[in-house]
Amino acid sequence: MVEKDAVVIDLKIKQKAQFNLVELYHSVKAWYEINKYVFYEFFHEEKVDAGKKSLVIKWRGIKELDEYTKFELNISLIIPKYEMIKGEKEKLIDGPLNIGFKSFVITDYEDKWNKTPVMKFMKGVSDHFFTVKKREKFRKELENDTYDLYNKIKSFLNLHKFR
Repeated sequence: MVEKDAVVIDLKIKQKAQFNLVELYHSVKAWYEINKYVFYEFFHEEKVDAGKKSLVIKWRGIKELDEYTKFELNISLIIPKYEMIKGEKEKLIDGPLNIGFKSFVITDYEDKWNKTPVMKFMKGVSDHFFTVKKREKFRKELENDTYDLYNKIKSFLNLHKFR
């Protein structure tokens, strides 16, 4: 059975911001690619209510480490009641911004080790006795990746404050 082990689940950025969404997208996508994640957008919803727009976007990055383990690093972008404003050279989003980060270590993602009771037992023994250090190393690596992306986005938004 595929197991999802949460590493970071409650990391958030909340602030009122003016920023270029296209630049943010390219910056995040570049981070995923540099760090060897496969990046895709799996949810996008835009609503208009009383002249104000609201936007929800969810991005996911998947990084396969081996045939048994992979990372999943998700970002959810929620921008309620924003306005588009004209900057000097570009259009900017102006409004409250909520960004959430969740990351998981996923094991046995091809579900190879649960086909028979013997294989399931072997998986349990391996996970609890032989691969503990390896799993901890993977958790720490994913935690570092999550905080690195968090800091990159935070820096991006702070940079836009001073434009």
